[in-house]
Formats: sequence, C-alpha cells, structure tokens
Amino acid sequence: MDTNSRNWRGPRRNHLLMILALILLQHVHISAILAEATSHVHIVYMGEKQHKDPATIRQSHHKMLSTLLGSKEAGRSSILYSYKHGFSGFAARLTESQAEEIAGFPGVVQVIPNRIHKLHTTRSWDFLGLHHHSAKNLLTESNMGEGVIIGMIDSGNITSGKSNTSLKRCSKT
Repeated sequence: MDTNSRNWRGPRRNHLLMILALILLQHVHISAILAEATSHVHIVYMGEKQHKDPATIRQSHHKMLSTLLGSKEAGRSSILYSYKHGFSGFAARLTESQAEEIAGFPGVVQVIPNRIHKLHTTRSWDFLGLHHHSAKNLLTESNMGEGVIIGMIDSGNITSGKSNTSLKRCSKT
C-alpha cells in the first residue's frame, strides 16, 4: 500500500465526512426555513357576521391581520378577499405558523388552506345522449341545446329543512 491511500483512510476521511454532514444539515435547515417562509392562501372562517355594515366587517378583518403580521400595510397586502355578506371571514396569504397562530384568535372558528379542485367530465357525450362520432350533426341531435343543463351546484341545503318551509309555501301557489 502506498502512503497516500493510508492517509485517505485516516483523519482526512473523517474530516471530509464531517464537512459533508454539516453541509447536508445546513441544506435541510435552510429548506425548512424556506418552506415555512412560503405563504399560501388560507380561508379564515369566523362564523356568523357580527355587524350589519360590510365596511365594519372588512375593517375587523384588516385589524386582525395587522395584529398578526405586525403592521397595517402587511395586513392590507396579505388579505385577498373579505367575506362580509353571508358570513364573516377572509382569504389571506399566510405561512403555516401564521395560520396556526390566527386559528387561536378570538372569533376564529376555523382556518382552512385553500385548495383548487380540477373537475373532470369524462362521459359528457353519454350523459347528453349524443354520439361523439357524429360531430357534424351535433347541434341537430342536441335539439340546438334546448333543455340542456350546463352545470349543477350542490349547495348542501336540504330541501326538507326548516329554513325552506317558506319556499315550499311559495311554490305551492
């Protein structure tokens, strides 16, 4: 064995391994910091609105964000939308730790990360009773679109619920 290969196995190798371990540890630490620093849109749901005036509700949302973020400017730049008519809440760009912190604020019911859902319609032709190979006669076959439902929204309302009794009375007449 030559002396160079023996030197490589001794203290030099240990130093090199230690340096590599420190670089790896630093990389993991920096990645964690960057992941925490990235903000995502969160919906802050506050339940029933506390005021009738939409401007007052919006101001309370800005005040809450300003308290969380430390300045009025940061609060105003973070908020994307203020829900102030049917219920109280807002959408804002927050980091994970900010979302966890604001969840503990008085009046906050829930903080939900915003998600985008991509809807897929894979059987439209069959659903509409059309043949996809006859594109030339599509309008004729579909009766020029007469009576076609373009979309449907399930609001979650139960039609037999107490809140719809006045609607039932109106529809019977």
